[in-house]
Amino acid sequence: MKVFYSQVCLKHAPKYEIISGNLIDYLESPSRLIIINEHLQNLSSLSKFEFVLPSDYGLEPILSVHSKDYIEYLQTAYKEWVKIGCNKDGVLPEAFLHNNISSSSSIKSKVKVISPIAKAGLYCSDLSCCISEDTWESVYESAQVVISATLELQKIIRESSSSKDKNPFPGIFALCRPPGHHANSNLCAGYCFLNNVAISTKILIGENKKVVILDIDYHHGNGTQDIFYLNSNPLYISLHGSPDYPWFTGDESEKGEGEGEGFNINIPLSKETDDDEYLKVLKKVINKNIKPYNADYLIVSLGVDTYKDDPIGGFQITSEGFKRIGESIKSINLPTLFVMEGGYHLETIGINVGNILIGFTT
Repeated sequence: MKVFYSQVCLKHAPKYEIISGNLIDYLESPSRLIIINEHLQNLSSLSKFEFVLPSDYGLEPILSVHSKDYIEYLQTAYKEWVKIGCNKDGVLPEAFLHNNISSSSSIKSKVKVISPIAKAGLYCSDLSCCISEDTWESVYESAQVVISATLELQKIIRESSSSKDKNPFPGIFALCRPPGHHANSNLCAGYCFLNNVAISTKILIGENKKVVILDIDYHHGNGTQDIFYLNSNPLYISLHGSPDYPWFTGDESEKGEGEGEGFNINIPLSKETDDDEYLKVLKKVINKNIKPYNADYLIVSLGVDTYKDDPIGGFQITSEGFKRIGESIKSINLPTLFVMEGGYHLETIGINVGNILIGFTT
């Protein structure tokens, strides 16, 4: 399996975040990727993984998902913040634009002239998306990792279609950070700035391909849901903990609207869900929803914060359970792109990610 990875993704390194009213060290740290990379590098000695650097495909694929003003904000937020004397550790909102604020529409029309402090609350929905000096560079590179992996997967499929040696379900891993599934078209949230999975999906749909997004992160992918809520392609499926962050989305009643009705499937699960229960639900959704959709590609929002000891997630999934999850995903029998999302238990994050990929490839 090819693994797309860049050390530029490590440069985003805020010092802190606020969770449950507590100022804590930033959990979505560069250490996450370092540990995963080192573990997969060790496995590569067994011919399991081949590491590839991304290419640069510019902003065009990113702008197919995200608004131009939002991208401009991400590019300039830190510089503008520091320029007016704010904390050099990073940009964090002190006030948020709420739907019940009567002047919300007029504020959005004046985005170029409002204070950098106000912009932080306009383009962010929580206190986990601190923008530091190098954030944009890592955010941009994270998207390039996913774009490069997507295009490589397409290339493999084209080449295999004309080859006698056909692999019916190749897989590629985009090892990137920051993650993406909480970001919508003009809002960062939950450590996420650009929605990497949505960018990949748009590329594939642009080639007239049908896509299934399977989100196995512990937290509901509210950003991905929002971006595609009115669309029948992709089919979006999320297995997630409830009640939990992002708190206001992820209910079973959220099925999509218009053309997209029935193509957004949320499966909220209790924190007590163990390996066997999770696999039972996953196999059911594979047979009932994913296979009948007849997609051309599968994109997996790969979060391992479902692990039993994860500090901000956690079903009762074990490290061995992740291998079984990988085996189940393999049974879908589609070209598959794994895109890194959450997972914050540093002692096991490499093993858990590796086990999903090993389960898929063996």
